[in-house]
Amino acid sequence: MSDDKKEPIDHQRYFNDPEYRKKILKERKEKSNSDSVSSYPFSQLLRNQQVRTALKWIGSATGIVLLVVLSYVVYLFMGLPSADEFENPETAIASEVRSRDGVTLDKYFTENRKWVRYEDISPHVIDALVATEDHRFYNHWGMDMFRTLAIPWHLMNGRWQGASTISQQLARNLYKKIGQEFSVTRKFREMITAVQLERRYTKREIVEMYMNTVEFPNSTFGIEAAAQTHFGKPAKELTVPEAAVMIGSLKAIYTYNPRINPERSKARRNIVLGQMHKRNFLTDNEYIALTEQPIELDYHPPFKTGRQSRYFGEYVRQQVQPWAEENGYDLYKDGLVIYTTIDSKLQKHAERAVKTKLDSLQNIFEAEWTSSGSDEYMDKLWDEYPMFLRSFIRETDEYKNGFAKYDTKIEKVVFDSLFAKPTFIDSVKRARTRLEAGFVAIEPANGNVLAWVGGTDYGNVQYDHVYQSRRQAGSTFKPFVYAVAIDNGYKPYHKFSKFPVTFRDRKGDIWNPKDQTVHDGPVDVSLREALARSMNNVTVRLLPEIAGAPGTNKLWELDPAARKIKQMASNLGIDMSLTPAYPSIALGTAEVSLLELTSAYTTFANAGVHIEPIAITRIEDKEGNILQEFHPEYTSEVISPETAYIITDMLRGVIRGGDGYHGTGVRLRNVYGVRQDVAGKTGTTNNAADNWFVAMMPHVVMGAWVGGKDRRVRFNQELSYSIGQGARSALPIVGTFINNVTADEDAFWKYDAFDPPPGFVMPEDPEKTRNELIKDKDKGRIGW
Repeated sequence: MSDDKKEPIDHQRYFNDPEYRKKILKERKEKSNSDSVSSYPFSQLLRNQQVRTALKWIGSATGIVLLVVLSYVVYLFMGLPSADEFENPETAIASEVRSRDGVTLDKYFTENRKWVRYEDISPHVIDALVATEDHRFYNHWGMDMFRTLAIPWHLMNGRWQGASTISQQLARNLYKKIGQEFSVTRKFREMITAVQLERRYTKREIVEMYMNTVEFPNSTFGIEAAAQTHFGKPAKELTVPEAAVMIGSLKAIYTYNPRINPERSKARRNIVLGQMHKRNFLTDNEYIALTEQPIELDYHPPFKTGRQSRYFGEYVRQQVQPWAEENGYDLYKDGLVIYTTIDSKLQKHAERAVKTKLDSLQNIFEAEWTSSGSDEYMDKLWDEYPMFLRSFIRETDEYKNGFAKYDTKIEKVVFDSLFAKPTFIDSVKRARTRLEAGFVAIEPANGNVLAWVGGTDYGNVQYDHVYQSRRQAGSTFKPFVYAVAIDNGYKPYHKFSKFPVTFRDRKGDIWNPKDQTVHDGPVDVSLREALARSMNNVTVRLLPEIAGAPGTNKLWELDPAARKIKQMASNLGIDMSLTPAYPSIALGTAEVSLLELTSAYTTFANAGVHIEPIAITRIEDKEGNILQEFHPEYTSEVISPETAYIITDMLRGVIRGGDGYHGTGVRLRNVYGVRQDVAGKTGTTNNAADNWFVAMMPHVVMGAWVGGKDRRVRFNQELSYSIGQGARSALPIVGTFINNVTADEDAFWKYDAFDPPPGFVMPEDPEKTRNELIKDKDKGRIGW
């Protein structure tokens, strides 16, 4: 039956007759299949099982590919910087320690970098960068499509040519997560990041960020650090050839390092100059002339090690680090600027004085311990102290590893094996007998530290002899004893016997310290002369007087004097917490730091007012905003102005001498020609291990220490001219410093004299005054 003559459906029968209903449904199905075949010519293929299977595999593969692509895209974008990182890129900037006159003394950094603005970068640097790295920089949007599309062509011709724009290189420098490895993923991320940077920043900002983040040779990051390190000048002052050297080194910072590989660097520089000429930044004549010029470096090494000011820098770091952590700053990355009290010119002269004199002292020290004609290094030292060498050897790695190396538990076997190596033994002797020195200068009126030299080579010895090292003060401690005596009513003219005195403790043991020699002259000497000549016997005879037990020979009755002396030293700023109050304290058995000792003397120069040393004045962020300021901690008078002036005047005698005697510091005048008003005190310990000298002027107090790097080292006291005295080792450093500074017209220095307190009259010896009056009467100058 045709479609036109199709039998109509009997709906009543359709619902009541199941057979009829099946027939109608069958006809409808056949008609539907017929229509489908006629409408879709390929439907027959779908009935083929192989075709259906193939289509299933194709669908699955397509789904997998889409899933992989989607996963890769997610992975790709996971490695991109966040929106916040795009807006606020983080760059590690070195923090700087500066002197009060703005000179950089030290830096703290993971990357030695100082950020500078676009306008503070030489235009020659920017021209060299654009000409060499990306000459279409101002015309593209982050990617140079010409160079990118040319990559396959270059690869097919067997050569690789980089296609990274300045923006793409900046993306790598700014965001470490992009990575530096050679891969397609890194390249995609780099491209996407570069485009995002171009959308957010101007070309000037991109150049500024690039020049401040890129690494240059010799561990410098950013053009400012590179310019200062290699040419000793700021980035804005770089010339065309200097700019070409720096930009040329970016291709390979070691290969084209101008300090290590000058010839390669020059060749690379000339290629950069050629690119600048090609891009019309240079004329023909300029290009030819510049390529002939040599590379002239003014190299300043990074601040990690090797500089004497590193000692002060480490002290500042320890002071600032807790503040930085508490306030959320990273001292190594946040570009803080820490201003200090140091005067850069005084610091330079101090470093030079320490280095020059210590080199000379080392040679003399070695000669004094070496026998004439001996081939052994300092043979007399090992003869005098036979146990020293073995104690030094026990601290070496060779000794510690020797038991396992020689398969023994017997020390003698190890020693015998090591002593059979003369080169090793000689190296131990030389390393352990190095002298070290410290120097510090403080302004007494405000406690400002003006110069600080903690040692001569921070790279080898990270131990500061200004504030970390604590050694016995020796005779430099005596002014504190005399200050107690003056406070207890004694006058400079009061006299004591110069001969030793003996005390006994409760067990009957004797304590009778004495001078090495008792000089000729009167038996009784004044306190003024005793301090000037650093006489132990007189100092010890003061103890019963201070203790309120004159004439006693019982040692325990001197304890009150010891306690008063300890308290005096503490009031003047010395940490005496670990020093017992024994009578021997009067002779300098207390261990002090050079910073403490020098600071204590500032109290005498400052009319009895002690001010704790201050080294830091303020901290700024990288934008110049003040984050924190520091001020001196003033205290009330710890001794009266009169006592302070009397001690100062007595210490003048150490330098000037007096009637019929020379002070122990006379070399400051006679050898170093210092003629201005200066007071001071030398110091030497009984074991000849530590030598001191402190000099006072109204505007500055200077302290120096010289001794062995190893505190077991001794000076040779058998020689009368030995440098094992404060006057012959520590004093020369101060004398040289003063000479250096006074020869520098631009250095901070004053020539004023100490002024007595208002209305003060120096106490005079009544007996001396009477004798002078008698002499004047005899000469007819006055009536009687």
